[in-house]
Amino acid sequence: MESDLADLARLWGGTRFAGPWGWSLATKRRYERIGIPSEDLPSDEWIAEVRKLSSREFACGYIKGLLGEIGDERLLGKEMIYSSSVLPDTCRLFSAPLIFKSPWSSSGRGVFVSQSFDEQTRTRLQGFLNTQGGFLVDRFYDSKTLDFAMEFFVNPDHTVDFLGYSVFHAATNGAYGFNLVESQASLLRRIDVDDALLQRLIDYHKAHLSQITYHGAVGVDMLKCADGRIHPCVEINLRMNMGILSLLLHHRYGSECSIPLTPHRHHGFNAVLEDGKLMITFIK
Repeated sequence: MESDLADLARLWGGTRFAGPWGWSLATKRRYERIGIPSEDLPSDEWIAEVRKLSSREFACGYIKGLLGEIGDERLLGKEMIYSSSVLPDTCRLFSAPLIFKSPWSSSGRGVFVSQSFDEQTRTRLQGFLNTQGGFLVDRFYDSKTLDFAMEFFVNPDHTVDFLGYSVFHAATNGAYGFNLVESQASLLRRIDVDDALLQRLIDYHKAHLSQITYHGAVGVDMLKCADGRIHPCVEINLRMNMGILSLLLHHRYGSECSIPLTPHRHHGFNAVLEDGKLMITFIK
């Protein structure tokens, strides 16, 4: 997948997002092997801190602070917790269905929904504990009507810019479906949440993202339920992401455009912009 979609990087080359999709020690070592001087790359210590901030354990602490400060009854997420043990009481704090996530994963891996705390669930969670030391548990919001995100950029001086909103579709297991490539006005009509509440969330994120070690692209994933309430921090992605790429594509191509974004492959992953949707497809 990484190789097939490498050409996507040209879409943000030459912008302040230039660089890899995200930083890891493996990514840094790859840059070193092709001759990039170490002094031009992030330190191992900085990458380790970014990995820590990218954990869902950090997101659990972050949302607790957010809900405590904003305290609006329209906000969900108070039941999202991080656990380092498979204790039944941990997972029976609220009713099923539940969604479980490993501390680090992407594209739906390390995520599953369970209707009960049965032996199969316990076994899978023990696997998370054995490999990554813990897991996140939250209510599974089966009344979800919309996935959306707030996109930011943390500058090297730790000022934070709000870039805009993105609206996307994700499967039940968290696997990415597509992003809408539309104007901000159009996306806001789809989100249809009180402007004042959204602005309070933006202000909170700008204030608190400015305090972390990381600098670069940040996406805060959210969801909206049928009753109008929103979960303000499902995930925090400290990396380039499809939402920001959608903003760049709209700026370049506008709405309802259809073009290939990577060379077409008869086998493997392809990225396309089709009728205003940014999609990753896979051909066996």
